[in-house]
Amino acid sequence: MKKTWAIRKDAEGVSPVIATILMVAITVVLAAVLYVMVLGFGGDTTQTPTTSLTKDSVTAGQKLTFAPVSVDTQWDDITILLSDGTDTVQWTPATANLDDGVTTKEQCGDEALGSLTVYCNVTDLTGNGYVNQGDYLVVTTGGTAFSTATTYTVSIIHAPSAGEMCQLNFQG
Repeated sequence: MKKTWAIRKDAEGVSPVIATILMVAITVVLAAVLYVMVLGFGGDTTQTPTTSLTKDSVTAGQKLTFAPVSVDTQWDDITILLSDGTDTVQWTPATANLDDGVTTKEQCGDEALGSLTVYCNVTDLTGNGYVNQGDYLVVTTGGTAFSTATTYTVSIIHAPSAGEMCQLNFQG
């Protein structure tokens, strides 16, 4: 009686070329999995919040009121820029000065914008240290009014993402 399942002596495994390709493919897949695990699935999670500003004229300046902000943002995380097209000044309100639980105002100081001395005062209506709907800033001059011939641009920058949250133009 003959054995029907004879073992072949010349049988080889996978060809060396196929084996090399499989090893490279497995290495690439493992490297990709480790990369995703180390850097996270979400990629960059720093999101620039969005909002808008409305303006109202006040004596020697503008009151700029925030609309709802898309992401909770502390005052420390924003920079207020004011430009006249040539010069730019900036202020960074401090959360520590705006989080006492009641309406809080911070005088961010005066800056020279060309020939103007410009002041920025921030009001956090709830005193929670976050930029919320209804919070506002007042940009005023120290005597000479904003020029009606100049377009001024106020930009609110989110410092952690370096992105612009909103921008508003006005004339004096």
